[in-house]
Amino acid sequence: MKRFLSLILAAVLIFSLTSCSGGDNKAIAYSLSASPVTLDPQFATDSNAHLIINNTFEGLLRLSADGEIIPGIAESHSISSDRLTYTFNLKKGTEWYCPNSLKSEFGDEFYKRFSKEKVTAKDFVFAMQRAVSPATNSPSAHRLFVIENAVEIHSGKADVSSLGVTAPDDYTLIIKLREPCDDMLERLTESVFMPCNEDFFNTMNGRYGLTHRHILCNGPFYVSAWDKEGSLSIRKNKYYSGSQAVMPSSVNFDFDYSIQTIADKISTATVSAAILPPDCATPENSVVVKENPNSVFGFVFNCTDPKLKNTNLRLALCSSIDRSLFGENSDSTVPMSGFVPKSCTFGAQSYRDAVGVQTPHIETDNTAAAAYWDKALSELEASKVSLTVLCPEWAADSVRRQLQIWQQIMGISLAVTIEVKAPEEIQSAVSSGDFQLALAGIESSHDSTVDFLASFRNGGVFRFDAGEYGMIIDRLLTVEDEKELLSGCYTAENYLLQNAVCYPLYNRSSRFVMHDEIEGITIINSESSVSFIGVKRFD
Repeated sequence: MKRFLSLILAAVLIFSLTSCSGGDNKAIAYSLSASPVTLDPQFATDSNAHLIINNTFEGLLRLSADGEIIPGIAESHSISSDRLTYTFNLKKGTEWYCPNSLKSEFGDEFYKRFSKEKVTAKDFVFAMQRAVSPATNSPSAHRLFVIENAVEIHSGKADVSSLGVTAPDDYTLIIKLREPCDDMLERLTESVFMPCNEDFFNTMNGRYGLTHRHILCNGPFYVSAWDKEGSLSIRKNKYYSGSQAVMPSSVNFDFDYSIQTIADKISTATVSAAILPPDCATPENSVVVKENPNSVFGFVFNCTDPKLKNTNLRLALCSSIDRSLFGENSDSTVPMSGFVPKSCTFGAQSYRDAVGVQTPHIETDNTAAAAYWDKALSELEASKVSLTVLCPEWAADSVRRQLQIWQQIMGISLAVTIEVKAPEEIQSAVSSGDFQLALAGIESSHDSTVDFLASFRNGGVFRFDAGEYGMIIDRLLTVEDEKELLSGCYTAENYLLQNAVCYPLYNRSSRFVMHDEIEGITIINSESSVSFIGVKRFD
């Protein structure tokens, strides 16, 4: 899982320093695509939220700038010989940061209590119990399913008190697993495993994590202000007990990001670093830190559209796509037939390598396409179907040639309009569901193939009826045997393709670039995040 930050076009992250001189204690300005929905670590889903949480909370462990696991709240840990019991010894005296603004809402006594509250093992027990509780409905609950009784609790068959996480005393935490987990220590650095003070949470009465006044932080920064319409600020936490020195005095976020101007901003050092999509040229005066093959590009269908919700119609279109028409656009594109990008792993290797030649794909068969089309028209009780395809300019000629093939097969019963749009306009339309058919990228914000496939359990950007697929994923999340797990991943991937919710053409790479004046960036894997602890700028 030691790879760089995954790109999600809907949440591209950038930052710049407001000071022109290098050194410590300089304020940083950073642009997000949108305000986080919530900063509740057990409930947050978007990369914007994970970025803030990973800078304002401290888990049992952290990831260093080199991607190594280092102590967080736990100063030491041990693992039993059968790899099922993890014992953590927590630092004593680590405090929660309680915002001053709580005084006006809850009074001085409330503030005084929580401003001196220590972070204890019980905070981790409560956090993990919340995460697997069906009442919480945490989108990341499956990351804890390896813990003893977590699956039973999440399905409502057991009480949260039976979770295999206990605190014999304030500074000892024991986690018992139902099976060995190779990446358990790395999982413990993720947002969903961050501590939560039970008394504070209950006092918030449903508002926990929704404003900067209703959250306790224990990380290198704390949330000092949050206007969901415009900005969010985090400041250095003077109570932070981590081993890394916090360099910036603050990080000020705005929600005004335009992918169209990002290259120019990096070139001029207005912006110091960014995750660039495959369509974006590398800016001048920048250094490419990493490339990541985390993007699948191809035809994306909106399965809630009155016409495209018909599976046979989608199969007719996909079964007659001529892949040879869509030549490679750049060096960062590699033809592919599967849906899971090359960046996703299975154990210690790439999932694509693990599946190998058995990669699921959609067969090209024009005769079958014609049969699918006739069935679709009959089921829709229609004599003609009109569709609009969104595509970037570089692919427009290829789409026009593909349109000729479709019309040869479907005849006058199919009418297609091509709309050429900028990549970010297409991404926005796909994210909002305001489209029928689009040539667009689907990015993975996950290292794990299981997590990537699970992100579509509710239909994802395709918005398909996910009842059957959800059952496949639910089963996949509880599989123990490695061969069965690989088979389950194949089944889930194949389901998406055989139901024609998309047609993959390329695996493409995004790039993390930074202006050559910047140093100290830590890229946090698995949650689309960046650490600001050691960021410096020299000019």
